[in-house]
Amino acid sequence: MKRLPQGALAWALYDWANTGYAMIGLALIFPRLYKTYWGSGLSDADQTAWFTGTVGVASFCVFVLAPILGSVAELGGIRKKLLLRFATVGMVACAGMYLIGEGNYRLATLVYIVGTVCFYSGNIFFDSMLERVSTVENRHTISGLGFSFGYAAGFLILGLIYAVTTFHEKLGFADVKDSMRFLFVLAAAWWAVFTVPLVLRFHEEPKHNPHSVLKTAGLGLREAWTTLKDIIRNRNILWFLIAYQCYIDGVNTIITTAANYGSTIGFSQTQIFIAFFCVQVAGVPCALLFGYLGQRIGPRKMIFVAILVYLGVSFYGAFITTEPVHLFGKAFSQMYVLAVMIGMCQGGIQALSRSYFLSIVPPDKTVAYFGFYSMIGKSAAILGPALMALSAVLFNNPEHPTLSTRIGMGMISVLFLLGAGFLAVTGRKKYGPARA
Repeated sequence: MKRLPQGALAWALYDWANTGYAMIGLALIFPRLYKTYWGSGLSDADQTAWFTGTVGVASFCVFVLAPILGSVAELGGIRKKLLLRFATVGMVACAGMYLIGEGNYRLATLVYIVGTVCFYSGNIFFDSMLERVSTVENRHTISGLGFSFGYAAGFLILGLIYAVTTFHEKLGFADVKDSMRFLFVLAAAWWAVFTVPLVLRFHEEPKHNPHSVLKTAGLGLREAWTTLKDIIRNRNILWFLIAYQCYIDGVNTIITTAANYGSTIGFSQTQIFIAFFCVQVAGVPCALLFGYLGQRIGPRKMIFVAILVYLGVSFYGAFITTEPVHLFGKAFSQMYVLAVMIGMCQGGIQALSRSYFLSIVPPDKTVAYFGFYSMIGKSAAILGPALMALSAVLFNNPEHPTLSTRIGMGMISVLFLLGAGFLAVTGRKKYGPARA
């Protein structure tokens, strides 16, 4: 790759910065502590209902706010300022998780929603900044670079999690749960420190905006409505967003439920933890590879490849057992095999979706359009958890307690099939000379 455009490295490092919250707040520690600490006084059914409801409410909030926030940033030219403000509130909420006492699941729910909404809202502005730090010749590669940084950070954060929880007594913590709560403080600090390069290196000229905050919000709402009508008229963008809604919801469902799913199937916490390591290790080179191949042969083709692998993840995940599988003469946990499959494509499908969308939207309204992109992609997971909840109701069998969970995992494949179908009817790019 040729020399990076100015600000590209600092931009990509923000993927490194917010990985602390993504790993600890979203994927690994919060779900476990919600089950064993904050929601310890709830029955299994109530705990599941509160946890899935918490994730769902946070997703819905982002779903509603994202288009308005994108349009406000477009009107005011203040995406960096808004990113930093949302990130700051998210950091405070993340650190504040440490102060929430055992059994206080209601407060944990509230703080999680605030932190998660701020995390995803900040990423609206971050994703749209890609057009300022890249060119058509390296857009997909730089997008992949950001996710590669995120996976590299995830690997280090997992090492940090292991060290803090394993040696909690030597570090002065009362118990392992106390050390896990402290990880939220470390995640907030990580997020803050590695956001500094973006603060220093990314620059944009703010647009003149004489209106008050309330007036700007009103204008943003009207601008969002205008953008929505433009999207509906432009079938190329509309079909892609529908496709993206389907397949990225499946991706995000797997991300947010992986630890809980593995625990339900019967894998140990150690195996689940190692599986997360496998995801990060596979993710670093594969995100770069997807970015490179997306630049060479087209992002849409590589998104299809990733969807195909995720179909395999959904089907294989529905049938995995705790029995080891033998590969190359050695025994491996089936959870590790599944994790490598996920790591191969998780960063790639996200990176190329971001850069492909940038290549098909009007170049003078990228932030407003990314508001709708984020409304879909950054609202975590809605359809996938709904399918899993439906499976729990329809296939509940006390004699086979994991049956409904396994069927729910298999049902996620429907989202990938729908995503592939809608992506197939998405036309080639309309704006910009990037290859489709």
